[in-house]
Amino acid sequence: MSQAKSPDYRTGHRGPHWTHALRSAQRAGAVIVTDDTLEPVVYTPESTGPGRFRPWLTPNGHRHDSHDVHPEW
Repeated sequence: MSQAKSPDYRTGHRGPHWTHALRSAQRAGAVIVTDDTLEPVVYTPESTGPGRFRPWLTPNGHRHDSHDVHPEW
């Protein structure tokens, strides 16, 4: 059985821990943006409700899943 490939914000490989990779990229200086509109998002998780599964929030209030965003350098 092969080892699962870990996510890497430098290569764009999105794995089961992509949110952690995005947060690492953000701490390293990247701006996290949406895939479709390239709008910047901020990480604002919630313990319940829509923020639990869609923790990335745009300035105008739209929530996005971690697999709908990527880092921009």
